Amino acid sequence: MAVDEIFGSRLLRPGGFWGGRGGLVITIVVMLLVVALLVGWVLLWLNRPEPSIVLLTLGCVAFSLVLMTLALIQNRLTTYWRLREAQAAYLAGVSHNLRTPISAIRAAAQALEQPGIDGDMQQELLQAIIQETRLLGLRVDNVLETGRLEVERTAFLSTPVNLSEMIHTAVDAITDVINHRGGKMTSDLARDCWVYGDLRALRLVVDNLLDNAIKYSNGPPVIRVELREHREHILFRVSDSGLGLSEKDVARVFKRFWRGSTERSGTGLGLSLAQAIVRGHGGDIFLHSEGKGHGVIVELWLKSAES
Repeated sequence: MAVDEIFGSRLLRPGGFWGGRGGLVITIVVMLLVVALLVGWVLLWLNRPEPSIVLLTLGCVAFSLVLMTLALIQNRLTTYWRLREAQAAYLAGVSHNLRTPISAIRAAAQALEQPGIDGDMQQELLQAIIQETRLLGLRVDNVLETGRLEVERTAFLSTPVNLSEMIHTAVDAITDVINHRGGKMTSDLARDCWVYGDLRALRLVVDNLLDNAIKYSNGPPVIRVELREHREHILFRVSDSGLGLSEKDVARVFKRFWRGSTERSGTGLGLSLAQAIVRGHGGDIFLHSEGKGHGVIVELWLKSAES
């Protein structure tokens, strides 16, 4: 879907009139006219039989205010249209990333209807449907949760959460996907690690970290997850041997909508949302990478409920 189709306005196309060169040119022309009027005002004042300092001062102040107002209007218009363009581009990107798994599910379902499909192929198609359904659900949850955090002040519940049990369930849910792709999942999860928080939101964080480890794998995904107590905190670590990130990219991974230079699909919301949720629980999240081709390590720190 094109950007202008989303909002139904030609002004929302990149380089829209007021946000682009057209609006800038008009603003500059108007400013030059104002300056010309100011010069004419000064010359008229000089030619008066008895020039008035008060009248000159008032004229200069009035023209200065007009110039400042024009500059402010141009700045506001430019900012407004850039924001609208960013929103439109985001919606277009989200719609594309939601349609992709839907198309894959439809194609797999239609293939299952074909006669003469052997058992191995049926299993392959069913696995594809399960994987794409999980991916679709995660992307929808990311969009909805991001919108919810924008409008709600008290965003998270504070109830006892068995982090060990929740992470174990999340790992089990993707193990078949990893095995199906020829990868390997190893885990070292301490038992009975409890925190106070929102189970649904924390599960979304874990799902996003695991999904990134799979999505940015270089070949069959090799992933290791760890959960352990560290003094008054609980550490959850996800390590992969995937594409990795440069030092410059590591500094930007938590920015909303940033998806790096890879061609892997996504909305650019996962890590920024994870950071917002974790910090909303009084914790923090960090990402480390030795460089491209060396994988990524993500560490999530939360305060233990027993501290």
